[in-house]
Amino acid sequence: MSLDLATAAVTGRRRPFGRGSAAFPPTSIGFEAGLALVLLLFVVVSPLALVELGLAYDETGGTALEKIHPGTLVASLLLLAALTTQGNPLAWIGDAVARTPAIALYAMGIAVLMAHTILVVKLPFTPLIDTFIAPLVIFLLYRHMPERRGRRLALLLHVLMFANALVGLFEFATGWRITPLVAAGVVIEDDWRSTALLGHPLANASLTGAYLLMLALGGGRDLPRPLRVLAFLAGAAAMVAFGGRAATVLLLVSLALLASLRGTAILAGARFDTRQILAVLVLLPIAAIATTVLAEAGFFDQFLERFVDDKGSADARSQMFELFRHVSWHDLVLGPDARHMETLRARYGLDFGIESFWIAYVLTNGLVVSLVFFAALAAFCREIVRATEPGGWWVLAFFFLVASTSVSLSAKSPLLAVLTLMMSILMRPRGRHPDR
Repeated sequence: MSLDLATAAVTGRRRPFGRGSAAFPPTSIGFEAGLALVLLLFVVVSPLALVELGLAYDETGGTALEKIHPGTLVASLLLLAALTTQGNPLAWIGDAVARTPAIALYAMGIAVLMAHTILVVKLPFTPLIDTFIAPLVIFLLYRHMPERRGRRLALLLHVLMFANALVGLFEFATGWRITPLVAAGVVIEDDWRSTALLGHPLANASLTGAYLLMLALGGGRDLPRPLRVLAFLAGAAAMVAFGGRAATVLLLVSLALLASLRGTAILAGARFDTRQILAVLVLLPIAAIATTVLAEAGFFDQFLERFVDDKGSADARSQMFELFRHVSWHDLVLGPDARHMETLRARYGLDFGIESFWIAYVLTNGLVVSLVFFAALAAFCREIVRATEPGGWWVLAFFFLVASTSVSLSAKSPLLAVLTLMMSILMRPRGRHPDR
């Protein structure tokens, strides 16, 4: 019994799978390959890789297609192709909205945010495509998957995340990077953190931490137990290479809370697998010895140094609150002038962005539009939880808490799309269409 069942074991309840479990998109070799390609593109081709390839992904100039992640483009084409197989696509969309009205609420929230960005704030709207439209496309494509399809995609995802961890550790050990670390068009040379396959170190830390949490919640069920342990250990070691302090601390706290819940459930009489207890008793001393050896070898030195000298990161987070002093109530409610905010950010040394997703949106779009969109985003997240195994709220809470400490979703990023993809695959409900 995995940690994700701790709460269910205490309450004796499990959430029903819900309606609308027909496989979508259709079960054909072409669609299966398309779904695998989308997964491959999102994990392997990071925004930093697109910049390194010479595309104007996050810069001025270039064509419209260069501004959109290739994973988003392929996923959108795949969704359109899948809709043509549903007889009447409009009827299918209407049925999907009727069964999951949160989808419509989320789409309306994006539309409000996009209209406000174009007409009021007068900023480019293309960042919203990868950041918020792509997760919706991914959700429609990957929810309600047949078990056989889900198992194949899960194995591919595990391989990719394991490869990402190994690449990150290799970069950490050698100082060589697949893609240079670029922020606001500036190449950062003095940062030791790995970029690996997923790109920015904080994106790596956020998504790897979410992946490890999913493994603890039962998301590694497609792997044999020894490989599950290996995947977890590799990801845990890579968290040091990615240097995400907030992500690492929140992950440790989450795992501790899950273990406490599981222990409480066992004491309350919940069933448990004795092999898991034996595995923990064997692995704990080994993990303690390995940690001691790595600490003696200096593996954690640079990571721990970031808690002492964070190169101005904490100062940037405190400076962002100073911006509110220069914004009137009228502008705070409806949205400050974009050029004025850009001047203020430069004045306070926030050239790389505001280090909090929530505050960045309020200071860019105003309180009213931001609250409308946050409500729509919360509705979408609730739909993700309903479509996955119990424990999804743990992953989403971890993800958004980490997002609260960095630029994250306030910049163009496929972060939420990748998280939605990972949850849809690894935390898919058990027993759905096992023979397909």
